[in-house]
Amino acid sequence: MDAMTEERDAPAETPVPPGPSPEPAEGPGPRRSDRLWSMLRRLSPAGPPAGRWFAGVLAAVVTAVLTAWLLAWGLVPVTPPPPPPDPDALPFTVAVRVGHDPPDGWVVEAPLADIPTRPVWSGDWTQWAREAAGAPASRQHVSFTVQGVDEAQVTLTDLRVRVVARRPAPRGVFAAPGGGGPTAYRWVHANLDEDPPLLTAGIFEEGEDFVPEHERKEIRFPYRVSLSDAETFLVIGYTENCDCDWKVEVDWAAQGRIGTVTVDDAGRPFRVTGTAGVHTECWTSPDGTEECRRR
Repeated sequence: MDAMTEERDAPAETPVPPGPSPEPAEGPGPRRSDRLWSMLRRLSPAGPPAGRWFAGVLAAVVTAVLTAWLLAWGLVPVTPPPPPPDPDALPFTVAVRVGHDPPDGWVVEAPLADIPTRPVWSGDWTQWAREAAGAPASRQHVSFTVQGVDEAQVTLTDLRVRVVARRPAPRGVFAAPGGGGPTAYRWVHANLDEDPPLLTAGIFEEGEDFVPEHERKEIRFPYRVSLSDAETFLVIGYTENCDCDWKVEVDWAAQGRIGTVTVDDAGRPFRVTGTAGVHTECWTSPDGTEECRRR
């Protein structure tokens, strides 16, 4: 039997009425990460102006809150504001150096047999005097430098020496290495045996080769100083009859203010003693010879 193919008519298509095309069905919504990324783009420097403004405000608020929290817990060190300038502060500084020329010697208030062994001529006589409780004899050198704290000019108008205590020159032994000579170029010499002390200006003319030209003259006030222009003064206190405590006073004027500054040894007066009460003199020569004789 032959195979036979059955043919059937295809069903007729349903006509579509005319009109607008239907909108496609919505797919799934944007992911949360996409929304966050979009917001960050708005807040970025390349975003719209409103976004940049909001980002700046947000950063400032977060910074302020975080800083306040750290300060409250003491996690951020707080730098106190600088103190206001002291209206009574000096407009200059004073650096003091106290010296004593070893050939001027020391006076020790003790019998000769009780004082420590004297050093050789080139030894450390200052250390020996400290151990022997010796007082600088005859002359004491006080060098001080005055320098402004800024470029405002300060005028130093006068200098005085004041003796704050007088005692008779002590009995004792005078000891010193022999030799010596001028060790300064210009100075003020203060005779402490006078009351008030008599001041005279001194100058060592043979030292001109190593002294700046503006210093090749005796000390004469007034002087002007500033931060870049300092002045150094040397005052030599001298006595023969007195065991003296003394200080230096300097008058000054600056920017409508006037005052007096006291120059001393870190709050203590300088001390120098005369040799009028010495009963024994001891000298040590450069060749090592030691000689002691009664006065």
